This record gives sequence, C-alpha cells and structure tokens, in this order.
Amino acid sequence: MIFTTFTFRAEDVGVPTLEEVVKFACDNDVILLFDVKGGGYCSLVVKTITDLLRKYPHFIRQFAVISFFPDILLQVRRFHPRVITGFTRRHDDFRDKLTAPFPYSFRFLLDRIFDLLMFYVIVPALRINMLEVRWTDVCESYLTDVAPLPVLTWTVNDPVRKSYFKKLGCGVMTDTLL
Repeated sequence: MIFTTFTFRAEDVGVPTLEEVVKFACDNDVILLFDVKGGGYCSLVVKTITDLLRKYPHFIRQFAVISFFPDILLQVRRFHPRVITGFTRRHDDFRDKLTAPFPYSFRFLLDRIFDLLMFYVIVPALRINMLEVRWTDVCESYLTDVAPLPVLTWTVNDPVRKSYFKKLGCGVMTDTLL
C-alpha cells in the first residue's frame, strides 16, 4: 500500500507513504487512529501495522487500532498486547440491517443483547481500551451508567457538540480543525 506522486490539476502533488506518515507522527508527537473496515484486505492492514511496529517499536505509544470487527482487534493484540484498541459500535446495527419479517421491537432487543455481550464478553475478552460510538448514541447517562471504558465519539464536526462531548470527557473524532 504505497502511494506515489500523481498529477492533480496539472500540478505534481505528492502523497506521503504510510511509513512517511508514521515517521511524521513519531517526530511530531501526533497520534494516529487506524480505522480498519471490513473486507478482504484486513489481514494486509494488520500485517502492515505489525510490520510498522517492528520497524518503529516506539510508535506503539502514538497510535490506536479501531474497528467494527473484534477479530481484527484480536489479530493486532496477538502481535503486541500493548497496542491500544477500540471497538466501534453503532447502536442500531440490528434495527438498520434486519428488515421484515422481524418487528422493530425484536431488532431493538437484539441491539440491547449485543450491547450486553459487548460490555461483558467482547470488551473483557479482547482487553479493549476504548469504545468508539456514533455521537448520536452518547449522552451523560450512557457514559456514567453503561460504558465501562473511555468513549471516542464519531464524527463530530459541529463546534458546540465538540465542546459538549469534551465536557463529558469523551474523545472526539472530527473532519474539521475548528
């Protein structure tokens, strides 16, 4: 997964390689989040991350691997138990993905059962460090009564919402610098 220079609007624009980004992060105390999605390339991504850790062992303090898929987090953890991992959860996975003949109340119940499995089985078994949760699913009671770990909210671009989540003690993933 190495990128090279490409032409954009008749100008040469350099795109850094992943290794160049890692070097920059190490030199400038930047923390990187590797959000590993599903698909056939996951083992390649895990191999790339573990290869970078072999080459830059101090990099372990400056990145986290987050994913919807516990098996990806497990693969990274097997390589190095100190890697910071985050499990991404959407609280309406079943409500959105299951349709008729399942009634809404049944799909809602499946989401709640999955939350219990996540908090009491998946998180402890994989020693996950944080939860990544869509901002619409986070409120003060969720943080105090439900979530057993630090929470990173995604994707929060509104400055007022960013301030709110920071006051609650959440990390914030954003597409903006404001």
